[in-house]
Amino acid sequence: MFIDEIVLRLFSPEKEHIIVTDMNGELVWKSKSFPYSFDEIMENINSGHDDSDEWEFLDVKQEVNLKVRRVKVDIDGKSYVCCHFTDFTEYSMLMKDALAYTKNIADISVFQTKIMELMSESYDAFMPVFADYCDAEELVMYAGNDGYITKSVFNGTLTRSQLECTKETESVFSCKRNEKNGGYHCLVSSETENRRYCVFAKITPSLRLDNFLDVSAYNVLKLFIENSILREKIVYESEHDRLTGLYNMRKYMAMKADNFGDPRSVAVYNLDVNNLKYINDNFGHEYGDKLIVKAAKSIKAVVSDNVFGFRMGGDEFIILAVNITEKEARDICVRWEKALETLNSEDNVYCVMACGLQYGEDPLEYDELYSKADALMYLDKKTKKENSQTSHIK
Repeated sequence: MFIDEIVLRLFSPEKEHIIVTDMNGELVWKSKSFPYSFDEIMENINSGHDDSDEWEFLDVKQEVNLKVRRVKVDIDGKSYVCCHFTDFTEYSMLMKDALAYTKNIADISVFQTKIMELMSESYDAFMPVFADYCDAEELVMYAGNDGYITKSVFNGTLTRSQLECTKETESVFSCKRNEKNGGYHCLVSSETENRRYCVFAKITPSLRLDNFLDVSAYNVLKLFIENSILREKIVYESEHDRLTGLYNMRKYMAMKADNFGDPRSVAVYNLDVNNLKYINDNFGHEYGDKLIVKAAKSIKAVVSDNVFGFRMGGDEFIILAVNITEKEARDICVRWEKALETLNSEDNVYCVMACGLQYGEDPLEYDELYSKADALMYLDKKTKKENSQTSHIK
């Protein structure tokens, strides 16, 4: 038939997937193996491609991506339209996957950059960035250290709380990566510097865990957390007294250099443990250390966001309270004394401390306040000694 000749001449050797119509769109000829619905194909051909020799379209009903090459021919005074169809569905899917992969790489790169910019922040500072990266409605992080667990929660705002170590709270650390626990998906679970940590994302329809399956995203988050924990450990040890956990003299001097944040008022408490040398010489440094630790515990009982405790060295301590009233300053002193009294009832080490309190308001002269508090402390120390109030072993 002459149509076969047309097809061979125009499309050889690609003679499959071809249809030939007259100028009214009536089918004249088609390949024996033509796999597509003629009606669907003609609907597309007749919808705005009059001037096109080649185009692509998605046949939604047949779920195929087709490329159409059209040639118009005149034979024996009649006009015909020959259309050749190429199925590039698989190719388009590969391209879609490639574009998705490229986008994923770009997203990971942005995520990594944002995380690295936070390297000087707290170990849980990554949570807002990560929530945005994975469309997580809520993230929860647990970090265990020194007998307690810090729980950080981000659900639009970041909040922290401390939990006691129990079997229930400890169980979170047994979860492995990609395990589920009570409606949450475990993203990271590991340990560094003897500090365990784990991160969970609340399982919701919006959560895109596939964004975290890439090992580079996982590694950058793990690196951030562990670097931050190590940095906080180094900073903590440089600012805290190892025996008591109170701030040390270095931290006091740094805060003083910063004018303690330029507060409106300051209360300085100079404290000294009575009879420490006698305890060390006669009972050993083990009991002397117990005396120091008990003194520190009494100070920790009044520490808060604006009340700081320092061990300056040996038996000398300072409490510094900012932005409080004079009455509040005296209330802190009363609470400290009650805390020490309670602690003294717990074992055979009895701690007596001398205290001098000096309060001042803006304009402030810190050295003058410290000197006056120091003088009052020595006066209190002398009074207690005269009244036979001294540290001892029961």
